[in-house]
Amino acid sequence: MKKIFFITALGIGSACFAQVDSLNNSLAKKPLRGNSTNDSVVIFKTKIDDYKFWTENSKVSVVDTTLSIKNYYNQNFTKQDLFGKMIFPNSGSVVMDLEMQDKPFTISMLPFGKKYNYYGVDDVRYFDVKTPYTEFVYEAGVKEGNFLSTTFSHNFNSRVNYTLHYRGLNSEGRFKNEGNKNNSFVISSNYKSKNERLKIQAHWAAQNFQTQENGGVQDIYDFIEKDDRRLTNVRNIKVNLQNARSEFDARRIHLTGTYGILKRINEADSSVYHPIQLKNTLSYEKQKMRFEQGSSEFYTSPVIPGILKDKKYATNFSNITTAGFQWTDRLKFEAGFKFQNVSTYVDDSYNKLVTNFVGIPDKWTENLVGAVANLDFDWNEKVKLRANGELLQGGKYSGLYNLDAVVDITPVKGYTLTAGVLAQSNIPSLNLLYNQSFYTDFTYYNNFSKENTQKIYGILNFEKINTSIEAAVYNIDNYVFVNADYKPEQLNDNISYFKFKFINHLRFWNKFNLVSTLQYQNVTNNEEYMPLPDLLLRETLYWQGKVFDGKAELQIGLNGTYFSKYNAFQYFPINGEMMMQNGDQIQEIGDFPIIDAFLNFKVQNMRFYIRGEHLNSAFGKPTYFSAPGVPYRGFKFQLGLKWNIFT
Repeated sequence: MKKIFFITALGIGSACFAQVDSLNNSLAKKPLRGNSTNDSVVIFKTKIDDYKFWTENSKVSVVDTTLSIKNYYNQNFTKQDLFGKMIFPNSGSVVMDLEMQDKPFTISMLPFGKKYNYYGVDDVRYFDVKTPYTEFVYEAGVKEGNFLSTTFSHNFNSRVNYTLHYRGLNSEGRFKNEGNKNNSFVISSNYKSKNERLKIQAHWAAQNFQTQENGGVQDIYDFIEKDDRRLTNVRNIKVNLQNARSEFDARRIHLTGTYGILKRINEADSSVYHPIQLKNTLSYEKQKMRFEQGSSEFYTSPVIPGILKDKKYATNFSNITTAGFQWTDRLKFEAGFKFQNVSTYVDDSYNKLVTNFVGIPDKWTENLVGAVANLDFDWNEKVKLRANGELLQGGKYSGLYNLDAVVDITPVKGYTLTAGVLAQSNIPSLNLLYNQSFYTDFTYYNNFSKENTQKIYGILNFEKINTSIEAAVYNIDNYVFVNADYKPEQLNDNISYFKFKFINHLRFWNKFNLVSTLQYQNVTNNEEYMPLPDLLLRETLYWQGKVFDGKAELQIGLNGTYFSKYNAFQYFPINGEMMMQNGDQIQEIGDFPIIDAFLNFKVQNMRFYIRGEHLNSAFGKPTYFSAPGVPYRGFKFQLGLKWNIFT
């Protein structure tokens, strides 16, 4: 908490200092004409387009200060829309996937339980701002604690920017032993030369996520029948792990530089571009994963005497060198070479005692070399194509590839068809290939084959009627999962999946809105290895309009979500992954709605989010669970804030 308040004070102080500095600079530029009647003051005005940001692989966007339903959906600790997801009861904890998720083409030890707290390379923002910019995002924690995300960005001049970002969470939770402490600190910067021939952007990221692991409740009926069993305070419900803790830590440095050759003027907007560009991207990340337990009271696996701590590491170094070619503003092509070194290991004598005891190596490593390419082709205003690909060869794994291509077709204004294909062959998660544990049954060194994924999808957007329809088909070969015996296993068959998604935003009676999201999905082959609910629903009914003579904007309504009952995977805290349930103790979850009431309002550039979450938990028996053995929380009053400061 001290870190959160320190960063908050630092951000506010920086904003105030920048405001004074900006004022002084403006006064310094004021023309002085003595007592002349022509004396004047130069006024420098900024507009929202002067505050831009982008990520490693995205185009430039403008800071969004609107009070929209999309921003309401994203107001949570993940900063993402939670449709198709089910969060654990405490903020900052595990987020269950209720639909198939595309996996990034990376090789990492990041466990499932931490992935929604983690900043990847393409999650880091680079800014270009006319004046100093500060952003605060706040959410109250569960029972005690807070979530705060703050960003401060400043341009030294039109060519150099630096940005400081901190995200901290400390939430105690309502159930026993489920506290979370997450901290992320990112420094990013970008530079361009006066003639824009040389461009450099870089970031350094430090992330640490600590979780008290309770392994779920011992008896689910202590929760379902809590009133009858006099356990109305859920903190008195017994949990499986009393004093266990997991930790994931990551440090990354990332640098990209481009150098342009020749010079051309874009006829469309008179901007400068270079038809030939040389580019190099260097990245290094070190990850650490830890699990410790005060006593081995729950799992039946034999334990190595005197050791109740696990620790392992992973490193990932990559270098990509490419040459890019641009013909006008409609065609861009980039191709080059990539080298990558990946390893996971234990490196101190304390942990080597574990590996020596069970007889597995203390290190796994792989070197990969290959080619990369990107294509960006705007045939005209109606047809646009984007594609990127990689092909890598290694010692243990050869023929790794990733092809991601999408085409946008707009036959008539207001109607767009997006069609795409994803083909991927990658090394399974390092967390499932290699693990050392003081539990001998949970130590493994696997020689799995590549996981292969194929996806075909299409999206129809009807802008005039605010409707979109999406369909997708997946096929996955050599899928790796954790079986009911707590061991990673590779499926010698394929998993087939399809989904159909419908979204409509209906406006009626001038200021009333109804946003409907419906998704039907089905795993048509080997469903037991990837269980998902067949039906997902979300309905949001709200009124939005100006109040107080237009000085404020109000958004008030109800939000309801639902997913059908299914035999979900359960959470395995030893390695932070999801696993199959034991066949003798199957618990289905789902088939319960979650209804929230919200009142959001905006004053200038400050947005307040006030929610009453899970109103319907007061009615009927509490049969709502986030995962097998993990009850969801009941009613919660939630306060959130997002404040954009332009100084």
